[in-house]
Amino acid sequence: MYYHTVILYKKYIITFFFPKSTTDFEPNQMIVKFDKNVCKERVEEIHRKNKCTVLEENNDLGFHLVYTKKNIQKIINIYNELDEVEYVEPNYIFKASYVPNDSFYPFQYSPRKVQAPLAWDFTKSNSRVDTGVQLNHPDLISKLLPSYNFVDGNTNPSDGNGHGTHMAGIVAAATNNSLGIAGMDPLASILPVRTLDNAGNGTLTNIANAIVYAADQGALQGAVTLENAINYAWNKGAFIVAAAGNDGANIITYPAFYDNVIAVASTDQNDQKSSFSNYGTWVEVAAPGTNILSTYIGSYYAYLSGTSMACPHVVRLAALLAAQGKNNIQIRENIQTTADPILGTGSYWTYGRINANRAVRQS
Repeated sequence: MYYHTVILYKKYIITFFFPKSTTDFEPNQMIVKFDKNVCKERVEEIHRKNKCTVLEENNDLGFHLVYTKKNIQKIINIYNELDEVEYVEPNYIFKASYVPNDSFYPFQYSPRKVQAPLAWDFTKSNSRVDTGVQLNHPDLISKLLPSYNFVDGNTNPSDGNGHGTHMAGIVAAATNNSLGIAGMDPLASILPVRTLDNAGNGTLTNIANAIVYAADQGALQGAVTLENAINYAWNKGAFIVAAAGNDGANIITYPAFYDNVIAVASTDQNDQKSSFSNYGTWVEVAAPGTNILSTYIGSYYAYLSGTSMACPHVVRLAALLAAQGKNNIQIRENIQTTADPILGTGSYWTYGRINANRAVRQS
């Protein structure tokens, strides 16, 4: 099972998807961060001695992506024993996942459930979103901005999986165009950043690089690189949302449990906890995530379910609040204090199901 994360930074939003466990990784790659006081010559000496090759450097987060032909766990153990090394870990593979169901505004219950139309009467943002999308989808094409594909290293972030296109539609499908569905934020544009391949797989380094990219644009337990990237984005003013997970249990998941992330559970059209949604007082808020109609690849529309589908509702509300001049700390407090205390509040989640209308009208 895998979990979804959304980051809002000023004008941009980017989404990622993370597994609850980190058992899959590139077999010959690891991520190494050296202490900042270690000189370049010493770093090169360590790599050379262990017959390791640097594939990539991230200067913002200070890590090296390293290739080795040797047993990866043995090399990790060697580096882990060095005083010069701050941390070392495998280059984990992350995957997108969701609970598909079947395939225009009357069929969308979630915007009305969180009172988004009333919020639109009060304010609209000019924010921008997200991951790879179908670039010629008729309900998205007018919203797209140029961006980057970290999987193939080019500027074509087309979506071959479907998840990113579905997320993009929930957030920012064209509204009042007599076509398809209405996005949560009518004035949002889409910044497609592709980090996962057509099978829904992507490496930790690509995801960390994309988080840094989004934050710089103005836009798992044990995965130190990921937590560092999230903290980097938060410290630059990003607002970070993560899905609680789809195990249907009170299981703490990462990155949702990180301090600088707001964890989101899923509810249905009756304000009941979705059967698949994780829960617990570590979860901050809930949002609709069952049978959510949105754009899909092939220029279609589809109903999907998952805590991933709940996340975009929260991040679009964050964008509306950001348009009012609020920073990430203020946005988080606002969303928490204006949530509706539906059944399960205090046990399934701390603050309740989000209410966009109340949030944007709170001074």
